[in-house]
Amino acid sequence: MHGQCTEIAMSRLERIVYISRATFASANVASLVEPEIGRILMQSRRNNPARGLVGALYYGDGHFFQVLEGDAAAIDALLAALRRDPRHQALKVLSRTPIDQPTFAGWSMKYVAASEDVKRLLASFGHTRFDPYRFDDAQMAEMVALLQARPEATEARVSRPGGTTRPASADQASTRIAHQALVLSVAALALALLAIVLALRS
Repeated sequence: MHGQCTEIAMSRLERIVYISRATFASANVASLVEPEIGRILMQSRRNNPARGLVGALYYGDGHFFQVLEGDAAAIDALLAALRRDPRHQALKVLSRTPIDQPTFAGWSMKYVAASEDVKRLLASFGHTRFDPYRFDDAQMAEMVALLQARPEATEARVSRPGGTTRPASADQASTRIAHQALVLSVAALALALLAIVLALRS
């Protein structure tokens, strides 16, 4: 018990805000989420719970704006991985501060899509496009507050090869789709076996 208390006491919760430029080109698909962003979200939602990290992501005009909250050591490890990630370039940490408790608790990675709220916020800054490298401290703080207040883009869909789509923000939807695919596969196999049996009898 004493060891657990010491470990908790040594844990330092922090919040960082980082920005970067995407190295990939826009796919120009009819969906709310770029396919590459969808993959990033799925990776984050798979890995962040094990790291004890939570946060939010905004992507617009080829720029990432991300807030991460959690243990300082876990944040350091993730930052190191992000700097090696070929999908990011010019990564810059805008802010790193200690916190008492996470504000994105429950979100392994919240995704906020482009919205009228973001457009109005950018207009109030005098900006016509999303370029967080131009943000001052106050503008950065306002963007963080918007991510905290906005609901997640639950209806955002990610394009898949062949033109089909899948929900980008619902892990349960992914499980349901996989289950339906399995059921259909089993049904197709049963029909194929039945066809073979009938062919042999004839």
